[in-house]
Amino acid sequence: MEQIPENSVRKTIVDPMADSIFSQFSQFIQAELGIKMPPAKKTMLQARLQKRLWKLGIDSFDAYYDYVFSPDGRESELPQMIDVVTTNKTDFFRESNHFDFLVERVLPEMIERHGLDKRFMLWCAGSSSGEEPYSLAMVLHNFSEQVHGFKFFILATDISTRVLDKAKLGIYDEESVEPVPAAFREKYLLRSKERGKGLIRISPNIRSFVKFRRLNLIRNDFSLRETMDIIFCRNVIIYFDRDTQEHVINRLYHHLSPGGYLFTGHSETLNGLSVPLKPVAHTVYQKELTSDMPAHLPVVTLKPAELFISERPVIVRTVLGSCVAVTMFDRKLGVSAICHALLPEGDERSSAFDVQTSGPYKYVKTVIPIMLQRLRNYGVEQKNLEIKLFGGADMLVTETGNPNLLPVGKANIHAVLQIMKAQKLNVVVSDVGGNVGRKILFYTHTGEVLLKRIQASTELGWSI
Repeated sequence: MEQIPENSVRKTIVDPMADSIFSQFSQFIQAELGIKMPPAKKTMLQARLQKRLWKLGIDSFDAYYDYVFSPDGRESELPQMIDVVTTNKTDFFRESNHFDFLVERVLPEMIERHGLDKRFMLWCAGSSSGEEPYSLAMVLHNFSEQVHGFKFFILATDISTRVLDKAKLGIYDEESVEPVPAAFREKYLLRSKERGKGLIRISPNIRSFVKFRRLNLIRNDFSLRETMDIIFCRNVIIYFDRDTQEHVINRLYHHLSPGGYLFTGHSETLNGLSVPLKPVAHTVYQKELTSDMPAHLPVVTLKPAELFISERPVIVRTVLGSCVAVTMFDRKLGVSAICHALLPEGDERSSAFDVQTSGPYKYVKTVIPIMLQRLRNYGVEQKNLEIKLFGGADMLVTETGNPNLLPVGKANIHAVLQIMKAQKLNVVVSDVGGNVGRKILFYTHTGEVLLKRIQASTELGWSI
């Protein structure tokens, strides 16, 4: 569809939006975006969409609806409509007491628990135009100068491509950065050479700590392969109905590391929602380190090239180097599976290892299909599985004479992801790669995994 030039005269919309068209728009917006759109918001929606009608030269809301959901419109106009509909109000250092709580309590506690070997992962869900993740990056970088060895990374997501494009640039009006502490303005903000424009830009160093991507929070699959230590989801769920709020918070919970923290907006509460998080401060919640995990459970040690299936509460312990462990859990049926695979598949690599094991459980490409088949015997449907992946460290160097081969750890990870894709399954949580081993405890009745990273290869306990 041909767009009207910006400087042309806007068309006047003669007829207001019909109730039937508003109903269709509101149903789509609630189903796709989770945003409540009651009749009282009809005037607001009409005013926002009218800008798109002017832009496109369309003279009725009926025609605009037909265009948005046409094949061409779904590709070119639907993202524009979503950008117009979503609310993107944010500020630098909004609700600043959260940043104080983060520095004074959360980070010291996490460092005491994990040490400084790991890189701490933070997620800003609903990041809008970038003010929140950049505020976090300034706070964390300043903290890292006081606590040497502290490492962090921030994932920032939003459903609006328009605000994400602005966030990636990191350019703001001078007026908007007034809430930034003076010391941080001096360290982390750059003024435009053209002073008359009144623009500043976030320094490249701070921008390097933040990765922006588009993500719809009400979708079941976030396509995240990392667990998060801290999640900021502030002033987002206030726009959702209670059922959607509960759904979103439970999905965030699954991507939060044991002991991790969730920050919500000051006007948002989880009271009345069925979510397994405990309040620790006003609008700050924590995932239990051992939620619903009684200490008296029997412990099973899973060795390399072994598979374990259970419909009873058990703690499964295993230790990983370049090997990988895949856990599967059906929350509805309470059935779990875990494997410990050494190699992607049988090939010339096998001779490079001193491993006294054999059989199909040794290889990623044979043990995972067996897991799925065994779980189906328990009545499990693949669509209900929560799948997690661990291990795959670069701890072994093999001399195969083939420069095209991936290191064993990376090859194992790649093999798992290939199978997941072929089976149309998603890994909801992972902790993989790097050059350290991992000890994990898998709780078969909750699907929870507790993880500890191991520096010394001698701690692994098995020759892998």
